[in-house]
Amino acid sequence: MSVAGAPDAQPRRTEHKARTRQALVDAALDLVAERGFDAITTDDIAAAAGVSPRTFFRYFATKESVLLFGEDDFVTSFTDVYLAQPADLSEIDAVSASFSSLAPGVTRLHRRIRLYHQALASSYVLRGQEQVHHEKNVARVAEALARRRGLSRPDAAADLLAAVSMTTVQNVLVDWAAGPARADLAEQIDERFALLVELISRRT
Repeated sequence: MSVAGAPDAQPRRTEHKARTRQALVDAALDLVAERGFDAITTDDIAAAAGVSPRTFFRYFATKESVLLFGEDDFVTSFTDVYLAQPADLSEIDAVSASFSSLAPGVTRLHRRIRLYHQALASSYVLRGQEQVHHEKNVARVAEALARRRGLSRPDAAADLLAAVSMTTVQNVLVDWAAGPARADLAEQIDERFALLVELISRRT
């Protein structure tokens, strides 16, 4: 028995899940901007997004994870792009090119990123969670650096470059989000990594 429209069901479900997830993120960010992170609950976020508390927990385990999940997607995208960079590029140039190429997808999230940094400023608890999350993402970037060099695990150089690179991108995003949305994020990433390379190459 054939069912008309069945092949389209899965894409519709996927799209619905993506919309619900983004609605929860936007609701959380707006509530944090209004009340501060520590003053809101998962029930508050669910209500603001127009879903049930049970639905909230289908998507996120905690209220912290609502704000942090986008970083996972960003680092996953970085890994894929980085491993596809030309072999003749140096590691730091490949890292810079990879982050720069992801900038257009981040640019449309200017408001969300600005509100996220406001959220961080409002809560010691969230800043602690952010630091743990940051360290995990540094480790994932280090693994990508190691893979590109054919290593089974990151060495000290991979760990150091990953930490410096992620901190550099983090600093760029803070400055960019505080400025006008029309600012060129890719250009700022390129400039900051060029400065990093210059600093590394200096001899005193």
